[in-house]
Amino acid sequence: MGMQAGGGVMANINITPLVDVMLVLLIIFMVAAPVMEKERAKKELQEDRDNQQRLVALNLPALDNTGASGEKPRTLTLKVSSKLVVSFEGKQIADCSAFIDTPDKRKWQKCLDDVERAVLGTPEAKENGVLVDAEPEVRFGFVVGIMHRLHRANVEKVSMFPKTASTSPSGGKHLTAS
Repeated sequence: MGMQAGGGVMANINITPLVDVMLVLLIIFMVAAPVMEKERAKKELQEDRDNQQRLVALNLPALDNTGASGEKPRTLTLKVSSKLVVSFEGKQIADCSAFIDTPDKRKWQKCLDDVERAVLGTPEAKENGVLVDAEPEVRFGFVVGIMHRLHRANVEKVSMFPKTASTSPSGGKHLTAS
């Protein structure tokens, strides 16, 4: 122990180990903080996803089990041939073959009116829907016109039967349903 000139005892504290311990703790917290923040952010993101999934409004159809007789509703078929002859459930309702090459779409109006009238006269079409079976050669605008008329006739379920052209083994082309 050292003596001071005044005769008292002087006590010095060695702070080097204290500084070493503080620096080690500082390094540990600097390394641990980003890891803890990353885990917290991941957990928060998962909670947000869960909340978003709960907030999605679904418009699901209600199942009616009261009339479960095993019969499925029959979808009515509207066929359009490559010659623009339209038939509904096997019965010809419109013949637009005279206007097959015309660029004027207004010429199709009478045929489209006949299609709309035929569908309006069939209440099953509104309930069960209509399947449009058009040949690939039919102009797209004509098919869209038919689908528009079906919607005007309050048929909400309108579907299409896709067909593709493929080559037969004999070299000729034929149509197949895909």
